[in-house]
Amino acid sequence: MDKSDDLLPKKQKEFLEFLEKASEQDLTPKKYEVKDKKADAFHLSSLITKNISLFTKDPNYKLLAWLVVQLVIFSLFILTVTIMKNQLIPYLNSI
Repeated sequence: MDKSDDLLPKKQKEFLEFLEKASEQDLTPKKYEVKDKKADAFHLSSLITKNISLFTKDPNYKLLAWLVVQLVIFSLFILTVTIMKNQLIPYLNSI
C-alpha cells in the first residue's frame, strides 16, 4: 500500500483523506434545538408603542400612536412625490 501511496499525486491523496474523514462521520441528520421564537421576535409596532405603554396600558392609545406614525410616514411620502413633481422633473426636462 505504501508504494501505491507514493505514486498518487498530492490532490488524489487529499481526496482520499477527505473520503476517509467523510466515511467516519455520522450520516444521520443532527437535531437542532428550536429556540423560543417569542424571545427572539422583533416587532416594529412595539418600538412605536413602547413609549406610550410607559404612560398607559390602554390598547386604544397604542393603536392611536401606531396610526399617527403611519400618517406621518404617508405624509412624508406625499411630500417627496410633490417635491419631485414640482421641482425635480421640470429641472430634468430643462437639461
